Amino acid sequence: MSEGDQEKSMDKKEIAEEERQKMLNAENTKHTVESTTPDTETEEQKPKKKIPIGGIKMPGFCRTKSKEPCKDDESKPNESGDGELPEKNAKENEQNISSEKTNTPSKEAKEKEARKGILDAIRLPLVSVFPRKKKEGEVELGTTGTAELASVETLDDGATEKNPIGNEDGMETVRLDEDAPDGIESPKQHFLVACISAARRNLFVLVAMMCITISVIIIICIACIGPRKGGAQLMKNGNFIKAVTSCGPVQGISEDGAFAFRGIPYAVPPLENRRWQSAEPLRRIEQCWTDTYLAHNSSEVCWQRDASGQAVGTEDCLYLDVFTPEVRYNSPLPVVVMIGAETLSGGSPGVMQPSAKLARVRDMVFVRPNFRLGVFGFLAAEPLSRATHPPTSGNYGLSDIIAALHWVHLNIENFGGNKTSVTLWGHRAGGTLVTTLVGIRQARDLFHKVWISSGSAIFPGRELEISEKLSEQFLNSIRCSDAACLRTKSAEELMDSVPETWHLENVGLPETREATSRDRRHEWLVLDGAILQEPVGQIWARDEFPVKIVMGTTAHAGAPHKYLHSNTTLNSTQVEKIVRESLLGTTGLADEALRRYNATFRGLLSMISDIRVVCPLLTVARMKSNIPFYVATQARGQFADPDSDATAILGSYAARTPSEKRHVSAMQQLFNHYVWQDEVAQMDPNGVKRVFIVGQDTLPNNNYPNCDFWIEKDIVPSYGRVD
Repeated sequence: MSEGDQEKSMDKKEIAEEERQKMLNAENTKHTVESTTPDTETEEQKPKKKIPIGGIKMPGFCRTKSKEPCKDDESKPNESGDGELPEKNAKENEQNISSEKTNTPSKEAKEKEARKGILDAIRLPLVSVFPRKKKEGEVELGTTGTAELASVETLDDGATEKNPIGNEDGMETVRLDEDAPDGIESPKQHFLVACISAARRNLFVLVAMMCITISVIIIICIACIGPRKGGAQLMKNGNFIKAVTSCGPVQGISEDGAFAFRGIPYAVPPLENRRWQSAEPLRRIEQCWTDTYLAHNSSEVCWQRDASGQAVGTEDCLYLDVFTPEVRYNSPLPVVVMIGAETLSGGSPGVMQPSAKLARVRDMVFVRPNFRLGVFGFLAAEPLSRATHPPTSGNYGLSDIIAALHWVHLNIENFGGNKTSVTLWGHRAGGTLVTTLVGIRQARDLFHKVWISSGSAIFPGRELEISEKLSEQFLNSIRCSDAACLRTKSAEELMDSVPETWHLENVGLPETREATSRDRRHEWLVLDGAILQEPVGQIWARDEFPVKIVMGTTAHAGAPHKYLHSNTTLNSTQVEKIVRESLLGTTGLADEALRRYNATFRGLLSMISDIRVVCPLLTVARMKSNIPFYVATQARGQFADPDSDATAILGSYAARTPSEKRHVSAMQQLFNHYVWQDEVAQMDPNGVKRVFIVGQDTLPNNNYPNCDFWIEKDIVPSYGRVD
């Protein structure tokens, strides 16, 4: 060995010796003192303090390739009873350095090894914090093998702590992880491996973020690629609007800030062989249209007799009108289906005519269908029953209304309406039809609320065979004995052959002859066995209806037209004469009636209305404990005519005085709240005060005056208006 090499070796030896001397000075001194002091305990009694290899944090001292002993190696001689002196340690250090020098092939390797001792001191704590994947051939800590590490059994109680723990020797016990052996650098982790490791440490946060991300993706997918309905399309400078129906697109017109669709077909035209057949909804493709249907103008009404007795209308009449504030799909609006007719033979729709402005002001969707009336809508005749399977006839007008309700249920969402909030409103004869539809199985789930105003309380209870016999007078007049003959006749011939008694309504006070002719009077509705299978009165008395119902009328709903539409006046003498010559005089009720109503013209009209309309309807409402009943008492001019409540609700009531204006507001609030909230605002929860007198305000009452008297005397409902 040259002199230069010897000097370098000596320098390295001095550096190592100085470093080691500083680190172990305190411990070596302790061992020296212990070796000179006699120990009274045996070697087996002394507690053994075992420190695993690598468990002492000694920067720059324990290196893998170095032959320098670690703390465990130093403790072995003490355990065997041989004391170690600092001189012996220094000697062993010289031997290790000499061996290291001998095995070093070159000068560069020596310098690298010297530098590595300092780097290992820095790297050792970091390796325990950042574990690396164990390579093949490496030995796991705590197992026997070439690494010669202490097993778990040799660790004392504090060895399982994860954090470094200081001991009495002033050294720190470090965590034993699956670190690489000293002197071997850990391979750099791949970016994906680092991400996976971080994800494992934050598993809960990762799962929560993934759930939120997936939910957002699902919502976006549903909103973007889910089924969508076509929106409204304004055309021609906003004058027209298009909507979609099950039979094709329809085009409406803009009016008063809202939209009107008039004359939309809802059933197959009842022509030729379909005359006197139940309504057939539009289902087949050949019954629909390919281009946009122009729903600009109202269709003609069905055949009927108007107020003057003239026959008007057409057979191709099964169309309806829709009025909506906006064609939209979000926030659908409640729907009101209006059934209006003065009698079942004519006067339809009467005052029940909505508008686009009404839809905008009330924020509702209004639907008004045409339906067959009179001989085309309710003829029950034996030739027609014989030509049908199963044999039946009559109630075709009811089938029209049911078909219109089916159309509403299927299409009204395309017009901005809510199909789950449909109010069926019937007025006068339309109220009679709505009362009949409440308990019919075919109409179930097609409407959810009912408003009946001034309808009839005389329900159809006549069997089909009886109605067929009563129709022979008509068959003899038209000179037909089979259905084929009837279908060859023109509409005008059929209308002219209807007996006059079929068109006359009950007017005035009951007459004496009515007591003997009630069984022979004509009734349009019939128990046909198809739509009506049992008397409506039995259905009302037995079943609990799934729909909410409000019934009502006006104080003078039964007043004859000749008194309402003329300047007729009657004095007390004339009034008393009319009362005594009626059925009331022959049954001994005239005096009591005059005492209750007074011998005035207004009193006479109130008496007629109570017997014919108001009190019979109240008896129907009393069949159920939860049906509110209202009476509109505010006069429009002289009397509260039969249409005053409907016109007040529709806004066509020409209110002039403050009291009339307050009455209109009260009726509208009553109706609007019911349509929107499914309840009558002033309804007594106990059901005691459920009669509402609507004058300038709405006042709840227990009963309506005089009705109990007429019911007790069997005048009501026996002589109530038929249709």
